[in-house]
Amino acid sequence: MSKKIVITINAEGETTVEAVGHAGGTCVKATQPLTKALIGGTPDTSVKKPEFYQGDHTQKVPETE
Repeated sequence: MSKKIVITINAEGETTVEAVGHAGGTCVKATQPLTKALIGGTPDTSVKKPEFYQGDHTQKVPETE
């Protein structure tokens, strides 16, 4: 699944920033700059989807010389 950020602004002006395809803390890192820019600070509420608790399964391979 590709990673993307979905921003929704409803008729009342409430903004939702949702990370799709992210796992673990990568969703927070991806949405934080947009959230700050759109609402000027920290959100009133923060809902973490099940993917957040799965962790980021990206494997880092050490460099060899």
